[in-house]
Amino acid sequence: MADVVAGTRSDDMLEQIGRSWGWILFFGVASIVVGGLVVARPRDTIYAFAIFIGIWLFISGLVRIVMAIADTTPTGGTRILIAFLGLLSVLVGVIFLRHTFETIGTLGFLIGIFWVIGGLVEFFSAYSDKESAGRGWRLVIALLGFAAGIVTLVYPHMTVDILAIIMGIWLILFGLMQVLLSFQVRKLAA
Repeated sequence: MADVVAGTRSDDMLEQIGRSWGWILFFGVASIVVGGLVVARPRDTIYAFAIFIGIWLFISGLVRIVMAIADTTPTGGTRILIAFLGLLSVLVGVIFLRHTFETIGTLGFLIGIFWVIGGLVEFFSAYSDKESAGRGWRLVIALLGFAAGIVTLVYPHMTVDILAIIMGIWLILFGLMQVLLSFQVRKLAA
């Protein structure tokens, strides 16, 4: 009887997640648009981009923390990793919002650290959760974030234009992955 109730709850939760596919789609499209603007006008958008990234990191960190708390799966390690990534995201977001006009090297360093750690955490989280919907896309997003972080850390004194273009390309790729993921999540509502 308990298995039937647990199965029903899991099905209801998956259906509820599937119905919220529009938010994932919106987040993906917004990331693509902002990434395109940054690639088109890197010098003009770097400071606005730093503010956007700060807000984005803060909000996505809060969402990850809530996901880690609300997750009912018995794997505590994955929940801790997601909560850690959420906390890191919130902290880096606050730093971006508080020190927007700091040097690009500092922003690049923070972005690089976040991408490397975030990519590793996301990769191991997706790798360990073998039954996760969209696992392959999560692994690709994780590897892209990790690679972007390494490039940013290896070349910390890049010009503003190059750093902005790398961030813009990353946002476009991330947005495309989110759009594709949203359509996979949409199937859960059926």
